Amino acid sequence: MKQVRFGIVGVGVIGNLHARVITAAKDRSFRLAAVADIHRSRAKQASETYGVPCFLSGQEMFESGQIDAVIIATPHYWHPVLAIQAARAGLHALTEKPMASSVGPARAMIAECRKRKVALGVMFQMRAQGVMMKMKQMVDAGRLGEVFRVSMICSSWYRTQFYYNSGAWRGTWDGEGGGVLINQAPHNLDVFAWIGGMPKSLIAAVDTRLHKIEVENTANVICDYGRGKHGYIYATTAEAPGLNQLMVCGDKGTLVAEGGKLRFAKLKMPISRHIMTSREMFTHLSGEWSDVKITKDPGGGHINVTRNFAQHIRRGKPLLAPGSEGVNELELSNAVYLSGYENRPVKLPVNAKEMEKLLDRLVRTRSTGKGRNLRAQASRELTRLLGKYPA
Repeated sequence: MKQVRFGIVGVGVIGNLHARVITAAKDRSFRLAAVADIHRSRAKQASETYGVPCFLSGQEMFESGQIDAVIIATPHYWHPVLAIQAARAGLHALTEKPMASSVGPARAMIAECRKRKVALGVMFQMRAQGVMMKMKQMVDAGRLGEVFRVSMICSSWYRTQFYYNSGAWRGTWDGEGGGVLINQAPHNLDVFAWIGGMPKSLIAAVDTRLHKIEVENTANVICDYGRGKHGYIYATTAEAPGLNQLMVCGDKGTLVAEGGKLRFAKLKMPISRHIMTSREMFTHLSGEWSDVKITKDPGGGHINVTRNFAQHIRRGKPLLAPGSEGVNELELSNAVYLSGYENRPVKLPVNAKEMEKLLDRLVRTRSTGKGRNLRAQASRELTRLLGKYPA
């Protein structure tokens, strides 16, 4: 394939951004070839702006023969439906985060794309940031030795009430499927799992403060990896000025990513050796902090993921964020919901049936109707496609 022809389904805020950056990239290996949106005026406007054909449904665009791959930028509940439809049309699918609002449909997406032998990627552009790429490399190379602790604070996603009021599906259980963990924090949760690994279980507290929304805007999470390794996650949209920090602590040192910089404290001796060999009662094991040089920083923009996806289709280059890994952050967020709203520890991977029952209850008891019942509509279509709901 000389050039990958991308279609975009859903050309609202984020879909329009993808159209804009693909067009601006002027990359010979891929181009924008079509757009689709259920809102006629939005589809027509995008068509005129970018000079490509428009369609009023994803399925219509998939069957047009005018695209090779699709970027899915609709509300979360529709991601699995559209990815499965695209796969059955022989198209590769790159979906916005999160893959879905619950793990059952996300797992169904992965299975369908694998069955149809098409690529499935997730728009996790933080993986393309030089700081995160370097952090991943150092941890995987053993520079920290055995990892004892992974800690993440993502409180830089401050949102006003006006933001939540701006879209009918925002901040709703039946339209969005969650709050900060589903909409804002997936990028952070993804690199947390990508670099630090997946825990075996977790316990969490979720809350909603200040905002008038149905869903959580704050989460505190303690993760257990076994063998003495633990993790901590804090996420909120109701705190300012906010902080975006990822810390990994190991036997040989500590890495801290914050403010676009990476710092490394290399210990003079591994803790495992010093703690058993030192003859001092109150000695301090010192380490020297230094800035880690980032030799390559692509910037972590959406276009980096799109370009990588096109290179995978054309030349088989490994996907930066494949669906098989992209589901991990959803496993984390779903586990937090089960733990936080049912007040219990939760083992991973998540029991999909338990998650669907929780969503049923949250929609039934907390929804105000603002979300326009998107979950039920998407669930019916997913059941029609698969013969049963994937829970």
